[in-house]
Amino acid sequence: MVLVVEDETAMQQQLRIDLHDLGYHPLAASSAPDAMEVLEKERIAGVLLDLVLDEGEDSGFDLLTWIRAHHPGLPVIVLSAAQVNSAAIRRAYELGASSYFVKGNVPMAHIYSDLAARLIERGTGRPGAYRFGRIEFDPTRRLVRTTDAEIRLTPQQTALVLYLAQGSKPATARDLIEAGLFRTDAAHSTVHSAMLTLRRRLDQLEPGLGTNFVQASARGYSLVRV
Repeated sequence: MVLVVEDETAMQQQLRIDLHDLGYHPLAASSAPDAMEVLEKERIAGVLLDLVLDEGEDSGFDLLTWIRAHHPGLPVIVLSAAQVNSAAIRRAYELGASSYFVKGNVPMAHIYSDLAARLIERGTGRPGAYRFGRIEFDPTRRLVRTTDAEIRLTPQQTALVLYLAQGSKPATARDLIEAGLFRTDAAHSTVHSAMLTLRRRLDQLEPGLGTNFVQASARGYSLVRV
């Protein structure tokens, strides 16, 4: 289970839906006391924590301190508003934040990839891999394997392959932007450039693999068995 501590209703709902779609079991709390209650009753694997809750500007810091005292090994990914200063970021890390992201400054996919990596480090990542003929994709470890070699993808590349792997139809640049894999104001050329970089990375496994595996058509991008 992953606990979302967020007092903004729309943001909490987005996080819960996204986590559910990614295969996690999300629980939510809107305040520090509610979060503490959940953490005492449920077996939580990781926390997404809004740094500034309605109870006060230190509420998120106080909760982070409590988590570290009572659940020292629990991954806590901190989210904050853009106006939070560098001193707050430093304080969060000093109190034991596993990662820190400013809302709106990074694609949501980066946050979810970081969560997967933190859970793997703790040994609680979700099992399972995708097979496309002789290619195996392990999203939790960000690995793509053939029988002879393997490469590690970046968090964004992992999120792109995962999105394509879970879809039943080709994904356009607009689809990838709307899915949160890029900034909302990203140009379509930015998406195409990222896909080209992904293909070149896959070519390091064997020449031409990127183009054969990640195919592009007028309908969009899709993955093909190789």
